[in-house]
Amino acid sequence: MKYKIVNLLRDIFPFFITLFLWRLSTPYLNPSGILAIIPIFYYSFIRPTPYFTGYALLFCFLLDYKFNTVLTWTIFYSIYYVVMNIQTMLDLTHTNKNGLYAFLLFAGSVIFFIMLTHVGWTSIFMSFLMFITLSVCYIPITHIAKAVNHD
Repeated sequence: MKYKIVNLLRDIFPFFITLFLWRLSTPYLNPSGILAIIPIFYYSFIRPTPYFTGYALLFCFLLDYKFNTVLTWTIFYSIYYVVMNIQTMLDLTHTNKNGLYAFLLFAGSVIFFIMLTHVGWTSIFMSFLMFITLSVCYIPITHIAKAVNHD
């Protein structure tokens, strides 16, 4: 019985951490719950989790809602998902540093696109701050995810 509960908690962890990071939004450290994109990326591409794709699309849509962008995160996530599933050259499940560089390419391209659509000094500063925050928080969050799942 104990092992069933532990396995259940491991199974729901990706869903819980995404919801938790999305709800934990602050104006400068986690604007609009942007840190939720880390488990979305990790559990979609680095450690694919069953039934997580629909949940990830929902939260990309919710990020768009909070960011007040029109389907930007959702479209970029969908494009990245299709490209990663069609191509056979890259296998992100066996990359170094839990796929940090692939994540930075994904997040950086979306943040750069958002910055270009709202040009201004504040937009440039917030985009730079978001990218730095995501870069710094990616490794600890993925290490926690690996520890929970015993990878």
